[in-house]
Parts: sequence; structure tokens; C-alpha cells
Amino acid sequence: MASMAQTDSSSVISAIRASRPARGIEQPLLHLLWCPWTSLWLSLPVPFRRMVYHSLWWAGKRIYGRGSFFTQHAPFGLFLKRTDPAILRSGSLANIFVAANTTIPVPTILDFVDDGEYSMVLMTQLPGESVRQPILDGIITEEYFESTMRDWLIQLRDLPIPDPQRVSSFDGGQCLSFRVHKDPFGPFPDIASFHRRLLRMCPAADGQRLENEVVHKSYDKSHRILFTHGDIHVHNILAHNGHISGLVDWDCAGWYPEYWDYAVAIYHIRRHPFWVGCFSRIFPQYEDELEIEKAIWDVHCPW
Repeated sequence: MASMAQTDSSSVISAIRASRPARGIEQPLLHLLWCPWTSLWLSLPVPFRRMVYHSLWWAGKRIYGRGSFFTQHAPFGLFLKRTDPAILRSGSLANIFVAANTTIPVPTILDFVDDGEYSMVLMTQLPGESVRQPILDGIITEEYFESTMRDWLIQLRDLPIPDPQRVSSFDGGQCLSFRVHKDPFGPFPDIASFHRRLLRMCPAADGQRLENEVVHKSYDKSHRILFTHGDIHVHNILAHNGHISGLVDWDCAGWYPEYWDYAVAIYHIRRHPFWVGCFSRIFPQYEDELEIEKAIWDVHCPW
């Protein structure tokens, strides 16, 4: 595990250096403290940097209140996250990739360190909170939300793919999808193998019934592999001063069948007409795929 964590850390550090993260830092004090010293700081020993980040985590709890076991707001416009090394590595690399190749506002990844059982990433904190309340209050209109999400998803789906067959995380490893399971699974050599995994989640009788009755409507179609956020949810879309300000949490991002972002978005919030209507208009071509997904949801809960 130690050697793997070292590999995880070094690959992300290399991507951070190549991405020139100073361009994404807008908070003036953070820009002053970080930008002139980025290369020097990343060259310091990991134990020292980790100690500093633990201190920032502690300070963040005192100033902003406790976050979760995995995340914490920190001083100077920073945000800390820790989780499984492979998951955090892939999510960090996906975040850097999106920042470099789209206009979607995402956090700027500043550092990545091994932290024992977990890894820890330091990033900037985007302005705003979950888009949920501004939607409920009517501050974010349906037209504006749909237009923004359509633009962002088109940009993601236009990104170059490394393998037109393989279903995997961004870096080619195990998939992570809370629609499927709380733990990583896969990867898969092709979409058919991925679909078989979805059916195996169902009780045997239900899986066979779905395969006989409705699966062919979707699974027999030809689907492209596309870059996918993988966790489109109100808590991962931020709003600030009446504007949609960012898309966060790229740990589930990867290379999935083209309908997957639509299916996951509806899975998370399937009864709110604002949400369902927006994504159904963005993806009107995937109604058969959604029908299969709903049939699976009726007989399987990943939690």
C-alpha cells in the first residue's frame, strides 16, 4: 500500500505542477501566499506538508465548524478532503483535466499527500453553497439552470477519450458510483460487461425478468463511452449571489456509457419536477435507458 500511495501521490503532484494552479487561484491572500512558492512547497517533505494540512483541518473546525470525516473547510479560502488513495487520486486527476480543458468552474487542486490509510488533497474552495436552496427560493430559474448544465455537460462529453470500449474511473482503475455500490467495482473491458454487472445486482428472479422483458430496449443499443462526472447532484452544483458558481466532487468521474450522467442525476432526485424536467430536456434521447434504470432501482438498493 505504501508504494501504491507513493505512486498515487507523485502522479497527482506531476499533474499539479503541469497545470500551473496559480491561474485558478482567485482569493487574493491565498494567491499572495501560494503562487510564488508553489514549486518550493511541493518539494518539501510529505510529513511536514501533512502536518500543516492537519493544522489547517483543526483550524477549519474551530473557525467554520466541523465538516465531515472526509471534508473540511479551511482558512485562506482552502478546502481539504481525505479518502481512499485510489479514489482521491482519480478524482483529483479528473478535476485537473476538466480545469485544463473546459470553462467549467472547478476547484483548483493544490497538493496531494499520503495520510496513512487515506490520502489528503488540498484545493481551493469555490464561492457558494449547494444550488438546492436557490432553486427552491426561485433565485435560480429553470431556464438558467438548464442552459448552464447543458453547456457544462456538452463540454464534458466533447473531451477526448482514451479507450472507446473500456468503462472505468478517470485514470483507468475501478469505477465508483453510489448509484451502483458504496465501494469501488470493475473496471470493465466493454459496456456489455458493465451492463451485466448492473443486472447481477438484482435478485436472481428480478434480474432474469428484466433481461427478458425490458433490457433489450436499452442494452441492445450501441452506446458511446464518454467522459462523465458521475455524481450530478444538487450538493455538487454550487450557487453564489444568484449565479451557478461551480461543479465539485469529481471522485466518481470516469469513462461511462453516454447516458450515465442522466441516469445518475435522476437517480439522486427523481421526484422534483424542476430537476427531472431540466435533465430530461437535456437528454431526451435516453428515455429507454432511464426506463431500465428505474426498473433496476425498484429491486435493488446499493446501500
